[in-house]
Amino acid sequence: MNFYIVVEGDQTELSVYPAWLSILAPTYTRIENAWNVGENNYYIFSGGGIPSIYTHVKNAVLDINSINSKGESRYDYLLVCLDTEEETREYILGQINKELQSNNVALQDADLIVFEHKVSMETWFLGNQNVFKDNPQNAEYLEYIKYYNVGHDNPEEMGNMDENKFATTAKFHLRYLKRMLEERNMTYSKNNTIVVQQQAYLQQLISRYKITGHIATFGSWYDFVKAHFR
Repeated sequence: MNFYIVVEGDQTELSVYPAWLSILAPTYTRIENAWNVGENNYYIFSGGGIPSIYTHVKNAVLDINSINSKGESRYDYLLVCLDTEEETREYILGQINKELQSNNVALQDADLIVFEHKVSMETWFLGNQNVFKDNPQNAEYLEYIKYYNVGHDNPEEMGNMDENKFATTAKFHLRYLKRMLEERNMTYSKNNTIVVQQQAYLQQLISRYKITGHIATFGSWYDFVKAHFR
């Protein structure tokens, strides 16, 4: 099978998804040109954020239809991965459908699957219970834990502790993640995601999902990869 993947961001997703796929689906090869598809390939690119990703999804559909119509190697799936932030999955699906319908575009001979990060991809990363420390030295981190304990409760259900300080819930989740990792002498930023790319980190998220059912949107993506990237 072959996969055409559109992600929202141009930093986190473009570094983490290929790293995780190299672990979960080592027989798959990333290609840099969508037209060079062969067998067991995936092509991934950034949609440049919201709302431009919706236009890029439309363009991806046109790409896939054109490539598949040649009758040679083909794409089986178009995967769209993006943050929900303050929106819902239903809203996102509606925006994608609106973009496609208003341009009279429909995906042919392939399936479109949307994977949302609820609230953001950093929300998934907060699910590592092995890294979480409930007796931190950092006072700011301790305040975050008092507000919401991501080591015990589902990170995807955490809100925004201070809307005056953090413009969005996603920004708060990012700050929480940075403080959580700093307590373990680890560093994370959107342009330095090495710590969450590691197999040990990924395995902790898989375990959290399987044991507790938490970070369910991560689980949906993981289950799909294990079932289809083979």
